[in-house]
Amino acid sequence: MMKTLFTIIFFLLFYITAYCQLDTIASFNYSQKGYKNQILRNYQGALRDYDSAIMANPNYDKAYLYRGLVKYHLNDLKGSIDDYTKFIESNPKSSMVYDNRGYSKFVLGDNQGALDDYNTSITLNPNVFKAYLNRGGVKNRLGLINEAITDFNKALILNPNNADIYFNIGISKGALDDNNGAIEAFNNAIKLKPAFELAFLYRGTNKSLIKDYKGATDDINQCLSINPNNSEAYLNRGALKLDENDKVGACADFQKSLSLGNKRAEDIINENCK
Repeated sequence: MMKTLFTIIFFLLFYITAYCQLDTIASFNYSQKGYKNQILRNYQGALRDYDSAIMANPNYDKAYLYRGLVKYHLNDLKGSIDDYTKFIESNPKSSMVYDNRGYSKFVLGDNQGALDDYNTSITLNPNVFKAYLNRGGVKNRLGLINEAITDFNKALILNPNNADIYFNIGISKGALDDNNGAIEAFNNAIKLKPAFELAFLYRGTNKSLIKDYKGATDDINQCLSINPNNSEAYLNRGALKLDENDKVGACADFQKSLSLGNKRAEDIINENCK
């Protein structure tokens, strides 16, 4: 009798273990398929695969991480936050996932939540430039401009050849009315990334503020050569033309900006082009 009972218990344990292993293998296979779809930017297909991975084994935590990334790309920001949170429950020391969750919160407008996540990410691993870059971005939004620049400079120490860091420094210095400092930062961004559309646009704006109108126009034209559909660039170039008494050219640029969907151009047209 004891032998029979032992055999039954052993069989049940073996069956449960084998079943769990099969679940994990199935989840892994679905996740691999999802990752391939994710690389191909087939995010809907990847989402279905990660859903299947989680259905096969709800404890397969990597599927939550990757599904969170996919949901971010599908603009399901709340869903991405929920999945990152689920992953963090079993991986509380993952600095990367706090950074990812912080960015989803930032895009949703939850500035304090984003800041808290970036702080945690940096505490867990102070040697990753992206967390400083992202934290600087939310500090900019909160009006903590000098603190933002401090974070961007820390990011720069960790990654000195990153054009996006210089770009953000330029935005911050512009917000402090340090136009020359902003131009210098945008110069560095463009040196590292010669087709940096927005760096040309913002450098042009700062050049106009120090009355370098030719330099400003050249930069905006360069921005438009990179992206002929940048409505903000047409709006800015129109403003420069208006200052030079080229009303016809200015209004043509304002109309082009409006045709590209820039609603601000409508009021400017009503005020200056009637």
